[in-house]
Amino acid sequence: MIVSGGTVVTMDKKRRVIKDGAIVIGDDRIVFVGTKRDAKRRFPREDEIDAEGKVIFPGFINAHTHMFQVLLRGAAFDLPLLEWLKKGIWPFLEKFRENDVYVGGLLGCVENIKSGVTCVVDNHYPRLFDPLIRAVAETGVRGLIPRGFYETNVPDELAQSPDEILTDLEKLVKKWHGANGGRIMIGVAPMIAGFATRKLLLDAKEVADRYGLIYHVHISETMGDLDLTKRTHGKRDVELFKELGILGPRFHAVHSVWVSDEDIETLALSGSHVVHNPVSNMYLGSGVAPVPEMLAAGVNVALGTDGPASNNNQDIIQSMKFAACLHKVNKLDPAVISAKQVLEMATLGGARALGLEHEIGSLENGKKADMTIVDMQRPHIAPVHDPVASLVYCANCGDVDSVFIDGKLVMENGVLKNIDEKKIVDRANKVIGRLKEMIAL
Repeated sequence: MIVSGGTVVTMDKKRRVIKDGAIVIGDDRIVFVGTKRDAKRRFPREDEIDAEGKVIFPGFINAHTHMFQVLLRGAAFDLPLLEWLKKGIWPFLEKFRENDVYVGGLLGCVENIKSGVTCVVDNHYPRLFDPLIRAVAETGVRGLIPRGFYETNVPDELAQSPDEILTDLEKLVKKWHGANGGRIMIGVAPMIAGFATRKLLLDAKEVADRYGLIYHVHISETMGDLDLTKRTHGKRDVELFKELGILGPRFHAVHSVWVSDEDIETLALSGSHVVHNPVSNMYLGSGVAPVPEMLAAGVNVALGTDGPASNNNQDIIQSMKFAACLHKVNKLDPAVISAKQVLEMATLGGARALGLEHEIGSLENGKKADMTIVDMQRPHIAPVHDPVASLVYCANCGDVDSVFIDGKLVMENGVLKNIDEKKIVDRANKVIGRLKEMIAL
């Protein structure tokens, strides 16, 4: 199949932008990136999708979210993190049934695909993992599911024993890790350091090392959880994970708002990754992560929306704009971070964090055919002087036209190919109908 006629933003090593370009897909891989003219000459008999007036980007990577929270969107607001958790999230977790989580996962995947996301990191917690993973598998999204857990400093109904956590983690790895042609991955995710003992943090690392899993943790998101880590472990978050020997190329330091210059240097030297969630950080009043300093220090930064209950959507394009504008105003410097850097966070930055930069994150021969096509002829975007700036500063999820994952066209002209969007929304509304009285409290 040839996708031709649009501008191709490759994100390759030379950061080529090809006008009147084309991508040729063979099975699940990209077999050609270049001009439309050369593609037609070399592949004359292939089926064609016309991308005239559109821009073809690498599929976006949403590097941190909690998709089940679509069912709690707007249930708690105008609250700091720990109070938001206690009032808006935790009371409902034990009430969810298997079907509720499955439907929430389906709706979350739909929202991500329609935002141009081809790969999502869904930090699910603390129970009913199989229905969530099943939803990711059925929608065709490439997904890392870090197994979230609480052990201590939380209500009894949320806490799980180390044996229960580690046994379930092993089961998930054996059942799901590498499923769906490798599109499904399992990870390890202590929710925050203060919600687990040192022994469990280390035991989880042992499982992660044995299976080559990502270790994904909320780090210094607010002063409140940073203080909890200090009270529980006597260390700051990054100091603790360094002391335990857990930092490294498979470590995700999610948020990293209240990190010191020394923490940033430690993250950089260890090869750890930061996942920036600007909208959530603003929504919860958490603070401004020192992302420009991280980038200057050589830390790889990925981009996430965070959960639909603290954002309150999965629009990764909107998160790009907030990521750019938040740091400009915080530093009073419009040049402190660029649109190109933000797009890199949402593509190659996420790919590097997953250890998949050789497979996804850019449009290059031999890589997976994960692509997002954005219609740039909308009145709030056109005319386009620079396709990257137009994406970051003008576009939104409603401008995503088509999406390919693993070479399969999963959305075309804004319509999902094998998913009944309306049916899933209706099912989500029925779930909330059952929980409505509880949410109203």
